[in-house]
Amino acid sequence: AAALREGLYRAGERVDCPARWTGYGPQWVQLNHETSDLGPIDLRTALARSCNSFFYTLGQRLNDKDPDLLPGVAKSFGLGRATDIDFVFEAEGNVPSKAARAAKGQTWNPGDATNLAIGQGDLLVTPLQMANYTAALANDGIVWKPRLVLEFRQRDGTSVKKLDKVQAGTARTSPTDLALIRDGMRAVVSDPNGTVYFKFLDFQTAVAGKSGTAETTSGNPDAWFIGFAPFDRPTLAVATLFEEKPGVLGSQDAGAATRQVLAARFGGTP
Repeated sequence: AAALREGLYRAGERVDCPARWTGYGPQWVQLNHETSDLGPIDLRTALARSCNSFFYTLGQRLNDKDPDLLPGVAKSFGLGRATDIDFVFEAEGNVPSKAARAAKGQTWNPGDATNLAIGQGDLLVTPLQMANYTAALANDGIVWKPRLVLEFRQRDGTSVKKLDKVQAGTARTSPTDLALIRDGMRAVVSDPNGTVYFKFLDFQTAVAGKSGTAETTSGNPDAWFIGFAPFDRPTLAVATLFEEKPGVLGSQDAGAATRQVLAARFGGTP
C-alpha cells in the first residue's frame, strides 16, 4: 500500500523474485521461502505465492526515498498501538522505524526496512491487531475500534444501552490501491499457485486472505492466516494464529482453521 501510494510500484509492474535477494549488495543476502527463481512477477502473483524478494524490493524503494514511509503507513492501519478495545488490557505491539531508533540512540539499517516489508524483524503485532488490520483492508482503509460488547440488556431483553461504532483511524491508502491488494489476497486462496489454494478448494464462499510465518526465539515459527469473506461484500474478518508450530506448513493449517470458522458462519464444508 505504501509503495503504491508513493508511486514506487505501479499496477501491473513486474518485479524480480529471486531465491536469494541481494538488493543492498552481496554482503546482505535475504532469502525467499521458495528455493528457485520465479522471475519477474506482478503484485497479484507476489501475494499469491508470498514472494519475500518482491517485497524486499518494495521495502528498499521506500527506504531509499524515506525510511519512515513504510512504518508510517503501517501505523495508519492501526499497528504499533493498542486498538482501544473495551474491558481488557492489550499490548501495543511495535512498528520499528528510523525515527524511533534514533530517539533511542540506535542505528537503522537497510535490512531493517526489508525485514519490515515482509513483517519480520522487530515488528510485533497481536492477533486482535491483525484481525482489525484485515478488516481495514476489506473496507477501504477504515480502522474501527473493535468491541467485545455491542449492547447491554436487562433480563427481559429490554435494551439499556447500545455502543455506537467508533472510527479509530483511516489508513494512508486509497480504495483503488486496496482493490489491487485484495485481488492478490483473493489469489492466495483461488489461484492454483496460491499458498493456501488447496485448503479452500471447493469452498462455496469466495474468500481472500494471506498466509504467513513469523520467527520466534524457540525456533518454531508462529503460523498465521488472515482473511475476509465474502470477497465482493465482506462481512467477516478473521486472524488465525498457531503459536510456535513445528514444521514449514503451519500457515496452511491456520488457513484450514479459518475455513472452519468461515464455514460455521457462511455454510459449506469445513
